[in-house]
Amino acid sequence: MKRRRFLFWVGLGLFQLGERLRVEAFDELAAGVMNDGGAALSSTPVVHWRAARNEAWVWYERETYREGRWMLTGITTPINSKTGEPYTALTGYLDPSLVPLDERVWTNDDEDTAATGAKLEHLPHPNRRARHGRPPSKWLRSLNAEELHVWLATIDVPEAGVSGMTYCEHLTRDHFFDAEKLEGLSIDDQAKLHAAAHEGY
Repeated sequence: MKRRRFLFWVGLGLFQLGERLRVEAFDELAAGVMNDGGAALSSTPVVHWRAARNEAWVWYERETYREGRWMLTGITTPINSKTGEPYTALTGYLDPSLVPLDERVWTNDDEDTAATGAKLEHLPHPNRRARHGRPPSKWLRSLNAEELHVWLATIDVPEAGVSGMTYCEHLTRDHFFDAEKLEGLSIDDQAKLHAAAHEGY
């Protein structure tokens, strides 16, 4: 098996695991595997943030992957869901600014945030989706045409058309794909790749 093909399958596995667990750091790892042969596996810490709430407060929990399992390594200062004021009775909480913007779910004026979060849990990254797939995941943009063809066969996405340009032009100009990596990709695959970008992959 060629080295690039092996790295593709490793990257695909990491990407799909990240999508399932909603851990965007896995996207960085998968792209790193494709781009530098796996150096990212040892250098990138695997951390993700999870939104949590109770009847009065909302906060984020930081989890770190260590020794084969996810471990809670801190929570942000709880925020009152009605007033937006931080909890001050105790100290030692993480600063909410540590949570990456693309992993934030809560807003002070969203009364139904928990339900919204639950609905989005099994979809491709909602933050990329909200940006209309711009840009798609780093891992997806790191694949060449042959690898894209293999991956596209594993997903089912609704159609998303383009107007006034070709799929290839739109994918490179608006979704930041490299034209050389799309060379040889069929029109049908380009259309499905465009739909996948809009779905948040």
